[in-house]
Amino acid sequence: MSRYSFLFSARWLKYIAMTIIVVIACIFLALWQKDRQDQRQHEIDTINANYSSTPVNITSILDSTSATLDEDQEYQQVALTGEFQTSDTVFARNRTVNDKVGYYVVVPFELTSGDTIALVTGWIAEPDQVPPAPAGEQTIAARLQPAQDGSDDKNPDGLIKAIDPGRIPGMDSAYENVYGEIVHTGNASADETGLTPLPAPDLDPGNHLSYMLQWFTFGIMIIIAVSISARRERRADAEAAEKSTGDVEYVVIDKAALDAGAKISQPGNRYGRNRLRSPGVHGRDEAEEDELIEDRFRHS
Repeated sequence: MSRYSFLFSARWLKYIAMTIIVVIACIFLALWQKDRQDQRQHEIDTINANYSSTPVNITSILDSTSATLDEDQEYQQVALTGEFQTSDTVFARNRTVNDKVGYYVVVPFELTSGDTIALVTGWIAEPDQVPPAPAGEQTIAARLQPAQDGSDDKNPDGLIKAIDPGRIPGMDSAYENVYGEIVHTGNASADETGLTPLPAPDLDPGNHLSYMLQWFTFGIMIIIAVSISARRERRADAEAAEKSTGDVEYVVIDKAALDAGAKISQPGNRYGRNRLRSPGVHGRDEAEEDELIEDRFRHS
């Protein structure tokens, strides 16, 4: 029989099935973390490539106002010429800058082409005293971002939660699927108008790589643990088999003595385990008993 035949027992088959399930789960989670790592790295590469890029004409990125922004074009700088529609300014609530919660100031910007794009001009703690945007024709640079879905938002007038061009007033012939963040010069502190520029995006890759390695390590450790347990049980079975073989007692029986009426003596007397004893002798000392047995053998 195979030394590992115990692996086919019900108990070990259950252990093996559980091990397979857990290891598969560990592999799945590790691969999921790898996908997250790849996605995050792609985002970082896109930011590095586009954040400080040279502004281009928006029509070279979006061929129509209904076009969607490709992921590789996020944060791409575009040059825009037109006028701010200050009267239609709205505030995107629950926006955090420098660990403070406030509002993004969102102003429609009408291009010279007649199309309109929503622009985030900066961040402010309170919307009570927001200075008006510059009047007259302006040429500015902005970083493109995909529009957010605000279809389920319920907001008071002048407030929005998602930056959705469809929820912003004054957006005639608007770019439907994008908005822009104005590129500010200088540092990230508030300018003379009281607006704080938006901070640069986070480039931290996160912990996805370490999590991936941890899940792979867990799976390997489980396999090793089960293998060690199996080897220990095989060793224990082998030792138990050796002990049972060494404890076997062999009794030699003299058939002639049995025919003469002798019986096998009980273990533990001073003559050993296989000594023959006469059944008819009681109370005699051992020497007399030996002589009687020998006499019977001589005359049998």
